[in-house]
Amino acid sequence: MSGIKYPRAKPYISQHSKEEILDRFTKILDTGNLIQGKYVKELEDKFAAFVGTKYAVATNSCTSALEIVIKSLNITNKKILVPSQTFVATGNAVILSGNTPVFVDMNKDTFSMSFKSIQENISKDVAAIMLVHMGGLISPEYYEIKSYCDKHNIILLEDAAHAHGSKINNLSAGNLGEAGCFSFYPTKLMTTGEGGMITTNNKELADKARLYRNHGGDGRNFTYNSSNYRMTELNAAIGLSQLEELPSFIEARNTIAKAYIKGLQNVKNIILLPTYDFIENSYWNFYFILNKEVSRKKFTNYLLEKGIQTGDAYSPSCHQQTAFENYIGDQDFSVTEDILQRHVSLPMYVGMTKEDTAYIINTINSL
Repeated sequence: MSGIKYPRAKPYISQHSKEEILDRFTKILDTGNLIQGKYVKELEDKFAAFVGTKYAVATNSCTSALEIVIKSLNITNKKILVPSQTFVATGNAVILSGNTPVFVDMNKDTFSMSFKSIQENISKDVAAIMLVHMGGLISPEYYEIKSYCDKHNIILLEDAAHAHGSKINNLSAGNLGEAGCFSFYPTKLMTTGEGGMITTNNKELADKARLYRNHGGDGRNFTYNSSNYRMTELNAAIGLSQLEELPSFIEARNTIAKAYIKGLQNVKNIILLPTYDFIENSYWNFYFILNKEVSRKKFTNYLLEKGIQTGDAYSPSCHQQTAFENYIGDQDFSVTEDILQRHVSLPMYVGMTKEDTAYIINTINSL
């Protein structure tokens, strides 16, 4: 990080939160109850209320949350559609749950899987679709995808790792399908250090998920073969303070995004992604696309020389990863392969000032 004044992402914990967290830590250590105590339960209840679902189940990561959801729905030896443009955890969760990922192409305007690619890759063996809200944007194709799933008896799942607080027509990410899975990794919109959360309105799924996260049982009687996916009380203590401030985090990110849009909308060789009046984006990342004649390496190196770190998540994409080479057939990834050579994400984190965003915008305008 030497010489980097503006990292691509970093966690934010206010002074008030630090004091609150340390107070909870003291209480946890005094009781000796370090796992699955009152703070985990409180975080689950408050996160479910935030998303608008009946149930929430805390886990030690979003990856384990995804795996648990698939197992809790009794999906096995089936195919699940996954965008190639996502972190490897999405595909790994499908494999670890005993299923086969079918990677599909993206929509260039949303960075999410396209409805077209879903239709092109559907088969009788497809049991579920894993919709990933890339960068915090819920795809405007959601309604078409949901209707298609309902018509063909396909389960719609959400990888909402980037989308805490994102909404489409006032319906929250994590409440758009059978279940949603969130990440609390340090660079996400809110953090618990490491951690994840399942949200659902399906009581049977939630009950099974609580067993799967605890070696497959209640501590005495074990129903399923599983592992330890529990969240600790210390993680939950951090998460409660983060969740309390999450609305202000989202507001801050939207302020930064609006500044970027205004400042970069007339920059030659940059293509901004569309925005939508009916979609509230929480902006985990702020993406744009470079014209084909621009070298991304030269562009990002120039910004780095000026102290500005950029990102290119997730390049190379899943279908280009050795871990998934046995799962790639004749799918068309032409959009993904084009866009992931040209996309860039700018610094986006709570604590950035107007002066910070102005410096980044002016630096890009000077190219």
